[in-house]
Amino acid sequence: MASQPIVGLTEQDYLALERAAEFRSEFVDGEMYAMSGGTSRHSRLAIRFAVALDIQLKGRKCLVFSSDMQVRIAKSKNYLYPDLSVVCGEEESFEVDVLENPAVIVEVLSPSTADYDHGKKFSIYREIPSLKDYLLVHTQEIMIEHFTPQADSSWLLAYHKGMDAVVELKSIACSIALRDIYSGVFPENTDN
Repeated sequence: MASQPIVGLTEQDYLALERAAEFRSEFVDGEMYAMSGGTSRHSRLAIRFAVALDIQLKGRKCLVFSSDMQVRIAKSKNYLYPDLSVVCGEEESFEVDVLENPAVIVEVLSPSTADYDHGKKFSIYREIPSLKDYLLVHTQEIMIEHFTPQADSSWLLAYHKGMDAVVELKSIACSIALRDIYSGVFPENTDN
């Protein structure tokens, strides 16, 4: 998240500015924050995760979206750009380029955004009634954090570490092997 937000905007002001902008910004609590760029490792991990999901969801009424698709949190009127999102069933859109009902959200962590993705951003995402899986993909080690909502409104965290680990996304009936995501991404893991 940028340190110099544009403050005091309405939702309509933000949407008008965002659609005319050269660079993307998120809208959180009435403030517009420019998004930072990612690294090559960040990009590779996001692409591999998207491919793994897309292959498993082929032929089903589920769509995988990249970070180009914005998510609107209706309750708080915040707008975020997850690295990946998945919608199953009917796509609910606020606008043609803004989703409101993702079942899965994936964020690839960067050292500069890790605290935000774990804290404020996750807090906002938890307001989405359709969200069943929130995943944080680490870029400094082979690890994925997997959060799932519980009946008492709490969220359960599972850590998946190492090349042999597998993340089970029961909400969309997918299994993501960390080997498929991380192979060749780190110099010491060169098996493709």
